[in-house]
Amino acid sequence: MEKLTSRRQQIMKSLVEAYVESATPVSSDTIARRTSTGVSSATVRNDLVSLEELGLVSHPHTSAGRMPTELGYRYFVEHLMEQEAPPPVEQRTIRDQFHQIQWAADRWAVLAASILASAVRSASIVTLPLAPRARVRSLELLSVQDELGLLVLIVQSGIVRQQLIHWSRPVSRDALNQLSNRLSHECDGCTAEELLQRADGAETEDAEALRAAAQLLSEAEQHMYETLYFEGISHVLDQPEFARSQALRPFVELLERTPVLGTYLVESSAPDAVRIIIGNEHALDRMQHTSTVLARYGARSGPYGVLAVVGPTRMAYWRAVSMVRFMASVMDVLMDDAPERVS
Repeated sequence: MEKLTSRRQQIMKSLVEAYVESATPVSSDTIARRTSTGVSSATVRNDLVSLEELGLVSHPHTSAGRMPTELGYRYFVEHLMEQEAPPPVEQRTIRDQFHQIQWAADRWAVLAASILASAVRSASIVTLPLAPRARVRSLELLSVQDELGLLVLIVQSGIVRQQLIHWSRPVSRDALNQLSNRLSHECDGCTAEELLQRADGAETEDAEALRAAAQLLSEAEQHMYETLYFEGISHVLDQPEFARSQALRPFVELLERTPVLGTYLVESSAPDAVRIIIGNEHALDRMQHTSTVLARYGARSGPYGVLAVVGPTRMAYWRAVSMVRFMASVMDVLMDDAPERVS
């Protein structure tokens, strides 16, 4: 895209900010009053035509005003948006709220979701801090019969899964105990893929136990994000874009499929950065009428969670980004103070 002149940048910035405030197409007169360039509304109209040709604004047929396109919002957040931290008084208030509750990852997640939704007046979603991949904490093999064993697998996140194993040949109780002790030691911290690699070429019982453990780990990963904490759906439903339409319904239905949504948010996040996903940039079809601002919190190389704000594409991105970034920093500090308690 060609570089915008300083005047057109100011016009584009004023258009986005005015549209976010009013939710109605913005006239050239309104933009002329908001900009500091001192240009006439006629000049603004000419520049708006150029911005429309670039795909940054659209012109509804029923209105003389204009509104940003998704491409326009993208240009705004990358080039024009002014970012600033929440006011010091608000920061202190938020930190005090967290220090008033006893350590518990779920309590912090509930509070974070509530604060974000209230501060941004949008929906908020928070996942618990988890390792990005399910890994073995311990495994135990118990004898049920000579040809039947019970595998008990504990995942690093604390999830416990069990599965019966039908051995291809009889295994004595003593032999099973030895196998259990050895595999528990050797497989500590392994992923499902690593267990399958170990199974290739292993002895019969080893291979059967390792493949069963890999299956349990894979199943655990599919259910890692069954618990999400979200608030503020009513804020989004009250927005003009959704108040009298069914556009938000797919997203609301997605909230009922928490593993899908949780996995998507985690995979969409980036380390050490606030990410903004606008409308059709979403890989999930059910979120393409919304915008999402999200960031990770937690350990750099260990368990982490995601904080997200979800609303219409007509979002106060500057406020959402500043709040998500600040909340992530607060959660980082809290988790650093109690690292041994995070699964």
